[in-house]
Amino acid sequence: MKLYERFADKEFHTSIATSFGIDFDAYENIVLPRLRGAGCRNNLVLADGRMLTHALCGASALPHHAGRLYTITGIGAPGVFHPKLFLQAGRRRGRLIVSSANLTTPGLGGNLELAGMVMSDEPGSGEQQLVAAGWQYLSRFLNGDQQATAAQIDWMLTRAPWLAKATPATGPVGLADGTLAALLTTGQTSGIGQRFTDLVSEPVERLIVISPYWDPNLAALSYLTERLSPGEVSVLLDPECTVFPKWALGKVQVMRLYDRGDFRKGRFIHAKAIIAQTATADHVLVGSANCTLPALGDADFAGSNEEACLYRRLPPGSMADALGLDAILTSERQLDPATLPDLDLAEELPMGELAALNPGRFECRVDTLTWHPADAFDPAVCTITLLDQHGKPMPCRLMPLTSSGETQRFEIGETQERPAFARVQHENGRVSAPSIVTLIDRLRAVVRETSSRQADNALRQLDDETETSLMLLDVLGVLEQIEHGEPSGKKPISIPKSRKDEEGGAAAYKTLSYEQFIAGRRLRTENQLPHNSLAGSDISIVRSFLNRVIGLDADERDEEEDQSPMPARAFDLGDETGDGQAALDAGEEFDTEKTQREEEERERAEYRRTAATKKATKEQIVAAVAAFSKRIRERRKSGALDNHDVIRLRALLMIVCTAAIPVAPAKDSKAKGSRLQVLPPEGDPNSWPTVIGRTLFEIFGGKNPGIRHLYLIGEHDQVPDDILECWATCYWCLQACLTAPVLLCERKRLTRYVKPLAELAYLLTLPTKAELLSPDVTGLMSAMSEAYGKRLGIEGETIASAHRAMVEALFSKSAHHEATAV
Repeated sequence: MKLYERFADKEFHTSIATSFGIDFDAYENIVLPRLRGAGCRNNLVLADGRMLTHALCGASALPHHAGRLYTITGIGAPGVFHPKLFLQAGRRRGRLIVSSANLTTPGLGGNLELAGMVMSDEPGSGEQQLVAAGWQYLSRFLNGDQQATAAQIDWMLTRAPWLAKATPATGPVGLADGTLAALLTTGQTSGIGQRFTDLVSEPVERLIVISPYWDPNLAALSYLTERLSPGEVSVLLDPECTVFPKWALGKVQVMRLYDRGDFRKGRFIHAKAIIAQTATADHVLVGSANCTLPALGDADFAGSNEEACLYRRLPPGSMADALGLDAILTSERQLDPATLPDLDLAEELPMGELAALNPGRFECRVDTLTWHPADAFDPAVCTITLLDQHGKPMPCRLMPLTSSGETQRFEIGETQERPAFARVQHENGRVSAPSIVTLIDRLRAVVRETSSRQADNALRQLDDETETSLMLLDVLGVLEQIEHGEPSGKKPISIPKSRKDEEGGAAAYKTLSYEQFIAGRRLRTENQLPHNSLAGSDISIVRSFLNRVIGLDADERDEEEDQSPMPARAFDLGDETGDGQAALDAGEEFDTEKTQREEEERERAEYRRTAATKKATKEQIVAAVAAFSKRIRERRKSGALDNHDVIRLRALLMIVCTAAIPVAPAKDSKAKGSRLQVLPPEGDPNSWPTVIGRTLFEIFGGKNPGIRHLYLIGEHDQVPDDILECWATCYWCLQACLTAPVLLCERKRLTRYVKPLAELAYLLTLPTKAELLSPDVTGLMSAMSEAYGKRLGIEGETIASAHRAMVEALFSKSAHHEATAV
């Protein structure tokens, strides 16, 4: 196969790739665009930690998208981290590619490499068991100590639940084509070499070995020959090979060397293959393992590298035929060992020195930098310098925050630029290699599935909408079901369960009650960077729609993302004549008496339809509020509220505001009322102030308000923008109820019931004066006044003044109580 072409295959949302070395240009220009173009946007890379440092020290160009569009993690091993696995997961299927190719330009397009692929479609199939075995192996290195990768894995498992449920293969399994296969990885008590030879239970006629690297004394090859006792050992070599120890040939009996000749001439043979040919089968091992003891091990040594290989039991002679080896392994192509050049091993990389240059791992959420230091750098005597995408120092200030254990946290101040790398300097002057800073919030925003047709159809309804209507709740319902992979009609899960690794390690993330979250939050700062708890979800598009409706800038696109195409009807206002010239040519009359009568009849029919729609819409809004209250009560009892409930609350409040009829519209007003305005201001059990109060009571009222059961993921250390926007919407709606120019008796009733609810809402959401009066809150309230205040006859300054007065009164009352207690 052409490996790079497989990256463009669709139906997968997640990829996990492993490699010894990494070339960022190769991954970002060959692999990543194909993956993302195919809808696979949740991408992780694992590479040998020392080779990652080597790449960041200049062996590769610095990455442009690492930590922003994908994560890369350096892995340690007693020997080297050397597997070449490529696992992909989708909603219904998975794929595992086991190869010899590194994520480098030669590996992806220059060398001669070998790969085996397994596609899983059927539950319980051998293919699915192999994919699950691949995931079981990879999960050893994804232990949740980094927030970004932990979130990526949880995101994957939520959208590929079959992967967690599938039984990993522990030995050979049958495949759909009738052959057998097994995934052989390191980490077991016995090495890959021993397990491979155990699978060959019949006499071996010929053992074919292809490997770019060997032991100096051919120890691994000697072990394989001893265990399998082949009639012949055939080794394919480039006659100019300088890494084959010809002086050790005497250690292996019946060995013959063959000249590759013109076989894929000009391409370095980086493939690794062991083929044990018997009378009934080809027993094949392909993957990352060279024919060396660190890779394959022997009877007394399991190996020191991390490796992964695929075993296949194929029909006799099929593998040699598929690779074209029959035409090469002939007597005419046999090499005289004496003609081979002497052993000339390349200078090895200084792995120890590279390890000492690694400063550890860095993550950043909005303006909070987290450092997981490596052993070589003591945080107490080191300073951090943040670097931009060109590797140049960024002017900024790092202020220490509360930290736990060895993990260090800092607030990044005096800059709006996002860091790409970090470098650490020891007090003795020793400087680390640059380390990638993973931007958790940006990564989360771009890690999402390609919208399904169902989601597209739901979101398309928002394209031409300029006001909130009940349709929005239907859109939210559809998106929630899709996000949780549920059949229609099933309620969404309240909180994702914290995932723990098999060893009982720390949870990948935890959730906090809103009260716990508020107690440990960090106050927001001016010029706050975007912080959206819905990022990466189609539901975030609903949030953008709500902001657009009230005139706020809702563009959250990342500069690294492709610009979304403009919706086909973005500028179609629905008021243009379909074919004006054709209408004139047909002789249509525009000012005749007949036309006037027809117009009047149409108006009467439209009035009847509008009246019926208003009645139905009013009933539907009241029913929607009742359904929301029931939803909150049920989720309060059986689970917990989450950010989906918060965006639903905001949407419902804006729907009620859209449906509100002003108290006394001016007779000379030229403004036309909306057909959606159906809720009267007073004199009705379902007046809009009453409906707003009813909506908010389940969240903030009673002895057990719903907000006490609101949970947020513990990865947030500040109130996210989408949550803050909802609270500000609540404040505006409550003040609109309290300041609406209704009759005195209604004013007294609203003050009696709504004011205590408003005070509770303020204290339970943002319990500091500074937060309640922050520009983020007052700015959104001002936008609500522009969108809804004018049409309701309520001045924006009236609501703003009432809001300030309530905040001042609440905190002066609180201060008085504290003074009295003292």
